[in-house]
Amino acid sequence: TPDSGEIFYENRALSSLNITQRSALRQEMGVVFQGGALFDSLTVEQNLKLPMEFFTDWSRSEKTRRANFCLERVNLPGVNKLYPAELSGGMKKRVAIARSIVLNPKYLFCDEPNSGLDPQTAILIDNLLLELTREFNMTTIINTHDLNSVMEIGEKILFLSKGRRCWEGTREEILVSDNQTLNNFVFASQLMKKIK
Repeated sequence: TPDSGEIFYENRALSSLNITQRSALRQEMGVVFQGGALFDSLTVEQNLKLPMEFFTDWSRSEKTRRANFCLERVNLPGVNKLYPAELSGGMKKRVAIARSIVLNPKYLFCDEPNSGLDPQTAILIDNLLLELTREFNMTTIINTHDLNSVMEIGEKILFLSKGRRCWEGTREEILVSDNQTLNNFVFASQLMKKIK
């Protein structure tokens, strides 16, 4: 974990931003946390409205309309009044994705979006992220160990090893790379060894 350095966002050092600028910056970013990070004591609709409460001055009806739109967009109409405990793992991920897009972000950050999901649901989440990225014209950055996701929806891939950039390229280039550290990861499974 780095303990020094500077983080830049669109050529601006984050440490130089004031509170108002940081608040504006947060509105440009959506985040899908690995565990979903839904509040158990809030309904699905309340979870979706939370970012709008903090970062907009929209009316109650506008917030409800936006929450409904985002839930419909992730194929979950009608779950507004349910609590997270009443949802499956895949539904929770989709609610988390819906919440991440309520403010129409420029950037979407996803931490292991397929963690804990069965293969079919993982593919559904991959396809949904790809569709939303295109529809909302967002840049989506996904942190994952799921090679299936990388090969299905990755466009520009950055491979890290021990916290350092080890390789960068496209999904097509992964299979022909001579980078040994990358190959050790990619071809660790018997199935991938057969492909090579």
